[in-house]
Formats: sequence, C-alpha cells, structure tokens
Amino acid sequence: MIEALNLRPSDQLVYEIESDGRIILSAKTGTFASVAASLPRKAKTAPARSVEEMKSAVKAMALKRLSRTKP
Repeated sequence: MIEALNLRPSDQLVYEIESDGRIILSAKTGTFASVAASLPRKAKTAPARSVEEMKSAVKAMALKRLSRTKP
C-alpha cells in the first residue's frame, strides 16, 4: 500500500467514509513546516530560564536522585 500511495515519511493518511460505507484512503503530502504546524503548541506560562538556572536545576535534581539511591 505504501508504494501504491507513493507515501513518504512526512505524508499523512487521510480517509473519508462515504454514505454507502466505502472508505476512501489518500495521502496528504506534507512538508516539515506543515507537520510541525499541526502539532499542539505549548503555552508559554513561565518565563525563559538562563543557562545558569538550568544548570543549577539539573545539578539539584541529580543530587536528589543520587541521595535516593544511597542505602
């Protein structure tokens, strides 16, 4: 079926159900931009963090996990 529809990794399958029960399957060619645009966006609720803040958070989480593994 992949060859018959000439599908590529970025393509999407689209189907329609007719009133008589037939299903029509077709390929919708997509670009990376169109696929990315179809993904849900995450709301920006928190301010951006600095590299130093991210490093500090990673270090804190690593220390927390390390303390849990010690007997």
